[in-house]
Amino acid sequence: MRNVDPKSKNAVLAESEARFHKSAIGIFPEREFARARAEIADLAGYLDYDDWLDSREGLQIGLDMAGVDATIVGVSLSSFLEWRDLTGASSDQRALDAFAWAALAIRNSTESQVFAVVHEFDFLKYFRTISAFAGHGEYRSWLRHRQAMRAEAITADLRVEELPVHVASFVEWCACLGQSASEAALDRYAQLLFEHLTSDVCVSD
Repeated sequence: MRNVDPKSKNAVLAESEARFHKSAIGIFPEREFARARAEIADLAGYLDYDDWLDSREGLQIGLDMAGVDATIVGVSLSSFLEWRDLTGASSDQRALDAFAWAALAIRNSTESQVFAVVHEFDFLKYFRTISAFAGHGEYRSWLRHRQAMRAEAITADLRVEELPVHVASFVEWCACLGQSASEAALDRYAQLLFEHLTSDVCVSD
Protein backbone atom coordinates (compact mmCIF):
# COMPACT_ATOMS: atom_id res chain seq x y z
CA MET A 1 0.00 0.00 0.00
CA ARG A 2 2.03 2.93 -1.30
CA ASN A 3 -0.25 5.94 -0.87
CA VAL A 4 1.94 8.28 1.19
CA ASP A 5 3.08 11.35 -0.74
CA PRO A 6 6.84 10.90 -1.32
CA LYS A 7 7.26 14.67 -1.66
CA SER A 8 6.12 15.10 1.94
CA LYS A 9 8.67 12.52 3.10
CA ASN A 10 11.40 14.39 1.21
CA ALA A 11 10.25 17.70 2.71
CA VAL A 12 10.48 16.24 6.23
CA LEU A 13 13.96 14.92 5.46
CA ALA A 14 15.11 18.27 4.09
CA GLU A 15 13.75 20.10 7.15
CA SER A 16 15.47 17.65 9.49
CA GLU A 17 18.77 17.91 7.63
CA ALA A 18 18.60 21.69 7.62
CA ARG A 19 17.90 21.82 11.35
CA PHE A 20 20.69 19.48 12.39
CA HIS A 21 23.18 20.20 9.56
CA LYS A 22 23.52 16.47 9.16
CA SER A 23 22.73 14.07 6.38
CA ALA A 24 23.01 10.41 5.46
CA ILE A 25 24.04 8.84 2.18
CA GLY A 26 22.78 5.33 1.64
CA ILE A 27 24.71 2.58 -0.10
CA PHE A 28 24.11 -1.11 -0.80
CA PRO A 29 26.66 -3.94 -0.78
CA GLU A 30 28.15 -4.65 -4.18
CA ARG A 31 26.39 -8.04 -4.36
CA GLU A 32 23.02 -6.25 -4.35
CA PHE A 33 23.84 -3.63 -6.96
CA ALA A 34 22.50 -5.51 -9.98
CA ARG A 35 19.11 -5.97 -8.33
CA ALA A 36 19.17 -2.41 -7.02
CA ARG A 37 19.58 -1.10 -10.58
CA ALA A 38 16.41 -2.95 -11.54
CA GLU A 39 14.50 -1.41 -8.61
CA ILE A 40 15.91 2.13 -8.52
CA ALA A 41 15.63 3.98 -11.80
CA ASP A 42 18.36 6.58 -11.30
CA LEU A 43 21.05 3.93 -10.80
CA ALA A 44 20.88 2.99 -14.48
CA GLY A 45 23.22 5.79 -15.48
CA TYR A 46 26.23 4.38 -13.62
CA LEU A 47 28.73 2.14 -15.36
CA ASP A 48 29.16 -0.22 -12.43
CA TYR A 49 29.18 -0.42 -8.65
CA ASP A 50 32.53 1.38 -8.33
CA ASP A 51 31.25 4.23 -10.48
CA TRP A 52 28.18 4.58 -8.25
CA LEU A 53 30.26 4.37 -5.07
CA ASP A 54 32.55 7.13 -6.39
CA SER A 55 29.45 9.27 -6.95
CA ARG A 56 28.17 8.61 -3.43
CA GLU A 57 31.56 9.44 -1.90
CA GLY A 58 31.73 12.57 -4.06
CA LEU A 59 28.35 13.63 -2.70
CA GLN A 60 29.66 13.14 0.83
CA ILE A 61 32.68 15.34 0.12
CA GLY A 62 30.48 18.02 -1.45
CA LEU A 63 28.13 18.08 1.52
CA ASP A 64 31.02 18.20 3.98
CA MET A 65 32.44 21.21 2.11
CA ALA A 66 29.03 22.87 2.39
CA GLY A 67 29.09 22.42 6.17
CA VAL A 68 26.82 19.38 6.35
CA ASP A 69 28.01 16.41 8.41
CA ALA A 70 27.30 13.65 5.87
CA THR A 71 27.62 10.01 6.91
CA ILE A 72 27.71 7.06 4.52
CA VAL A 73 25.30 4.41 5.77
CA GLY A 74 25.23 0.84 4.47
CA VAL A 75 21.75 -0.67 4.24
CA SER A 76 20.30 -3.83 2.74
CA LEU A 77 18.26 -3.51 -0.42
CA SER A 78 15.46 -5.71 0.90
CA SER A 79 15.04 -3.52 4.02
CA PHE A 80 14.96 -0.36 1.91
CA LEU A 81 12.38 -1.82 -0.47
CA GLU A 82 10.18 -2.93 2.43
CA TRP A 83 10.39 0.55 3.96
CA ARG A 84 9.67 2.11 0.56
CA ASP A 85 6.55 -0.01 0.10
CA LEU A 86 5.31 0.76 3.61
CA THR A 87 5.87 4.52 3.39
CA GLY A 88 5.04 5.06 -0.28
CA ALA A 89 8.43 6.67 -0.88
CA SER A 90 9.77 7.00 -4.42
CA SER A 91 12.22 4.52 -5.96
CA ASP A 92 15.25 6.76 -6.20
CA GLN A 93 18.45 7.68 -4.39
CA ARG A 94 16.73 10.51 -2.56
CA ALA A 95 14.43 7.98 -0.91
CA LEU A 96 17.42 5.73 -0.19
CA ASP A 97 19.09 8.62 1.62
CA ALA A 98 15.86 9.34 3.53
CA PHE A 99 15.81 5.74 4.75
CA ALA A 100 19.50 5.88 5.67
CA TRP A 101 18.94 9.15 7.56
CA ALA A 102 15.99 7.77 9.53
CA ALA A 103 17.95 4.65 10.43
CA LEU A 104 21.03 6.66 11.45
CA ALA A 105 19.06 9.20 13.47
CA ILE A 106 17.17 6.57 15.45
CA ARG A 107 20.37 4.59 16.02
CA ASN A 108 22.20 7.65 17.39
CA SER A 109 19.30 8.87 19.52
CA THR A 110 19.30 8.08 23.22
CA GLU A 111 15.49 8.28 23.30
CA SER A 112 13.19 7.77 20.36
CA GLN A 113 9.55 7.12 19.54
CA VAL A 114 8.14 5.47 16.44
CA PHE A 115 4.50 6.28 15.79
CA ALA A 116 2.37 3.90 13.77
CA VAL A 117 0.55 5.48 10.85
CA VAL A 118 -2.85 3.98 10.07
CA HIS A 119 -4.57 4.63 6.76
CA GLU A 120 -8.25 5.53 6.73
CA PHE A 121 -9.24 2.26 5.03
CA ASP A 122 -7.71 0.23 7.87
CA PHE A 123 -9.16 2.58 10.49
CA LEU A 124 -12.67 1.97 9.18
CA LYS A 125 -12.13 -1.74 8.66
CA TYR A 126 -10.88 -2.31 12.22
CA PHE A 127 -13.01 0.37 13.87
CA ARG A 128 -14.77 -2.16 16.11
CA THR A 129 -11.73 -4.39 16.63
CA ILE A 130 -9.42 -1.77 18.11
CA SER A 131 -10.96 0.18 20.97
CA ALA A 132 -8.66 3.17 20.45
CA PHE A 133 -10.15 3.69 16.99
CA ALA A 134 -13.74 3.48 18.23
CA GLY A 135 -12.93 5.83 21.09
CA HIS A 136 -12.19 8.64 18.63
CA GLY A 137 -15.30 8.12 16.56
CA GLU A 138 -13.91 9.23 13.23
CA TYR A 139 -10.62 9.16 11.34
CA ARG A 140 -10.03 12.93 11.49
CA SER A 141 -10.35 12.88 15.26
CA TRP A 142 -7.85 10.01 15.40
CA LEU A 143 -5.41 11.98 13.22
CA ARG A 144 -5.68 15.07 15.45
CA HIS A 145 -5.02 12.90 18.49
CA ARG A 146 -1.97 11.31 16.88
CA GLN A 147 -0.60 14.67 15.73
CA ALA A 148 -0.90 15.97 19.29
CA MET A 149 0.98 12.93 20.60
CA ARG A 150 3.72 13.44 18.02
CA ALA A 151 4.05 17.12 18.94
CA GLU A 152 4.28 16.22 22.62
CA ALA A 153 7.06 13.71 21.92
CA ILE A 154 9.01 16.30 19.91
CA THR A 155 8.59 18.83 22.73
CA ALA A 156 10.05 16.21 25.08
CA ASP A 157 13.15 16.06 22.80
CA LEU A 158 12.43 12.55 21.59
CA ARG A 159 13.61 11.50 18.15
CA VAL A 160 10.34 10.87 16.30
CA GLU A 161 9.71 8.67 13.28
CA GLU A 162 6.44 7.62 11.69
CA LEU A 163 5.90 4.27 10.00
CA PRO A 164 2.75 3.12 8.21
CA VAL A 165 1.63 -0.32 9.35
CA HIS A 166 -0.72 -2.96 7.98
CA VAL A 167 -3.32 -3.23 10.72
CA ALA A 168 -4.19 -6.82 9.73
CA SER A 169 -0.59 -7.85 10.50
CA PHE A 170 -0.71 -5.90 13.76
CA VAL A 171 -3.91 -7.67 14.86
CA GLU A 172 -2.36 -11.06 14.04
CA TRP A 173 0.74 -10.10 16.04
CA CYS A 174 -1.40 -9.19 19.05
CA ALA A 175 -3.30 -12.46 18.80
CA CYS A 176 -0.05 -14.45 18.75
CA LEU A 177 1.13 -12.65 21.90
CA GLY A 178 -2.25 -12.86 23.58
CA GLN A 179 -2.42 -9.13 24.18
CA SER A 180 -5.05 -6.51 23.41
CA ALA A 181 -4.78 -4.44 20.24
CA SER A 182 -4.29 -1.17 22.13
CA GLU A 183 -2.85 2.10 20.88
CA ALA A 184 0.31 1.54 22.93
CA ALA A 185 0.69 -1.90 21.39
CA LEU A 186 0.21 -0.39 17.93
CA ASP A 187 3.14 1.98 18.44
CA ARG A 188 5.20 -0.80 19.99
CA TYR A 189 4.57 -2.88 16.88
CA ALA A 190 5.71 0.03 14.68
CA GLN A 191 8.83 0.45 16.81
CA LEU A 192 9.74 -3.24 16.49
CA LEU A 193 9.09 -3.18 12.76
CA PHE A 194 11.31 -0.12 12.33
CA GLU A 195 14.05 -1.75 14.40
CA HIS A 196 13.79 -4.83 12.19
CA LEU A 197 14.10 -2.75 9.02
CA THR A 198 17.17 -0.92 10.32
CA SER A 199 18.86 -3.79 12.18
CA ASP A 200 21.50 -4.33 9.51
CA VAL A 201 22.57 -0.69 9.18
CA CYS A 202 26.34 -0.24 8.91
CA VAL A 203 27.87 3.21 9.45
CA SER A 204 31.15 4.00 7.68
CA ASP A 205 33.86 5.72 9.68
